[in-house]
Amino acid sequence: MRRTIPIAVLSVLSGLAQAQSPNTFDCNKFLTFADDPTTTLATFKQSPETMAWNWFVCLNQPDASRNNNRVWETFKPSDQVYLLKGAEPLPYSDHENLPSEVPELAQKQGMDPKGLFQFLGNDMPGSPQNGIQQVDGLALKMRSGPPVPPSKNEQLVRFHLLMGEDTFNYIVANKIYNRDGLAKLTSNLDFPDTAWELKTSWFWIGTDQDFKALLTQDGYYISQAYYVDSTGQYQVGYAALSGMHVINKLTPDWVWTTFENRNNPKYTVTNDTPPKPMTNITGPTEAAKPVNTSFQQQYSNLAQYELIGVQYDQNLAEPKLLANSQLESAFQGSSSCLACHSTAAYSTKKNTFFSFNIDHTGGILYPTSVLPDKDFIGYQKLDYVWSLKRAQWKR
Repeated sequence: MRRTIPIAVLSVLSGLAQAQSPNTFDCNKFLTFADDPTTTLATFKQSPETMAWNWFVCLNQPDASRNNNRVWETFKPSDQVYLLKGAEPLPYSDHENLPSEVPELAQKQGMDPKGLFQFLGNDMPGSPQNGIQQVDGLALKMRSGPPVPPSKNEQLVRFHLLMGEDTFNYIVANKIYNRDGLAKLTSNLDFPDTAWELKTSWFWIGTDQDFKALLTQDGYYISQAYYVDSTGQYQVGYAALSGMHVINKLTPDWVWTTFENRNNPKYTVTNDTPPKPMTNITGPTEAAKPVNTSFQQQYSNLAQYELIGVQYDQNLAEPKLLANSQLESAFQGSSSCLACHSTAAYSTKKNTFFSFNIDHTGGILYPTSVLPDKDFIGYQKLDYVWSLKRAQWKR
């Protein structure tokens, strides 16, 4: 008896075959789309998930010109753009000096005092450099028992924002690195096609070598890092990369991709009583699954990371929701990267940012589709760049 294969199944099989082909993507000049955004966009639309993985691979390659730090680690941290007193930041390739306490503690702990350190926030009350509070005001907790080692204080997942050179140059050229510049806006912002931003999430390891070895075994990228605790003391140690948003403006609505480590549910938990493993309810999407398998097989150093999904056009119905369990933990059910960031706007009359909270019985929701233009009367649109909310008044 002759059997027919449904078209939907053939489509999946075709995508799987394409995804399992050896990767030939050229990382040279990928941050500028090889100086040909039009061609890159056409290739991207053939398989957004494949292109998302290509970018992730390129971002995680060592940069020989920057002490072999990974390419994404050469991006400008947002805390070095939106300075505490609103001053003009140093040029893109220049970095602020580390607080003297950091290399001193690193030296005592057998770390590399001259190496790269991720700044994972300031926990002091009222600090604009908070590195644990998510958009909904909550923080993501790490498990209070094995495999997470015991700690005097509750361990929370930390995050870090970075931007590419063309994003930085646009901000500096338009003098919007402080609130004074935003208050002078007379039109909507329009970042270049080659603008990039990243948002990363981290498990704090400190100096626990056994925990560090366990996370290394589970495929986490480990980096030196530091943060300021709630008492103002510097904490210096190691941290493990648990998630990453990768964002660029290849399309007018920007391209939103997000990755996280597959082992995260072992280490992070919900706010339920009792806590449950924190999982991602928005993906991986069906389109991402075969591409994940292919790239995980080809790149052993990234094998435990997976693409959750891709958004890039407000007119496409799917995926309606897209979240990273490490960055939008408790509100994944109403999380859309594209829709939330489309509300980035500033009122020069009120000197306030647009509020994208939607009043809802029993709590707060966030937009899962782009709001109509009439909602932004009296505001200047910030072209999806919500990191500008970290800009400070000049003092």
